[in-house]
Amino acid sequence: MMRTGMWFIVGVVLLWAGIVQAGPNQLLNGDYAFTGEASCLTDLTPQDGRFVVSFSVRGVRTFNGDGTGTLKGRSVGFSGGAFSNDFQALFAYDVESDGTFTTQVTGQLTGKELTGERAGQTFTIDHFPELSGQISQDHKSLTLASDAPTEEDAVEGDHS
Repeated sequence: MMRTGMWFIVGVVLLWAGIVQAGPNQLLNGDYAFTGEASCLTDLTPQDGRFVVSFSVRGVRTFNGDGTGTLKGRSVGFSGGAFSNDFQALFAYDVESDGTFTTQVTGQLTGKELTGERAGQTFTIDHFPELSGQISQDHKSLTLASDAPTEEDAVEGDHS
């Protein structure tokens, strides 16, 4: 199933960070909570004037200080019916000297449907969009969003 999604990560808050005097990637080190919302369309076209999938997300991004990290979260939304799922992924990030940064899922984002008509099924998303953002001057908060609509390849998994 091919989906196109636009991700908006809103209100990213620092829970803990250890900042060291080394390379720019070490400016991001620790756990950052996030919330956001997203919508997915088939071929960038609403069907019957509605979005195919609309959902909110929350979770934690853990930055390791070396350009790698982990992502874990939950999404809740609607796609003809209500659903919720847990998801996780590994990611890489690159911090620039001006405090801007980009992050990209390495490999696949994977998850499991918790509720809704697909409850119990697993899923993977290939080609998760690159996100870009800004680190605050005090390093306690981040902004993070996609710069443009992007295509994702969602693969439905098994029923275990």
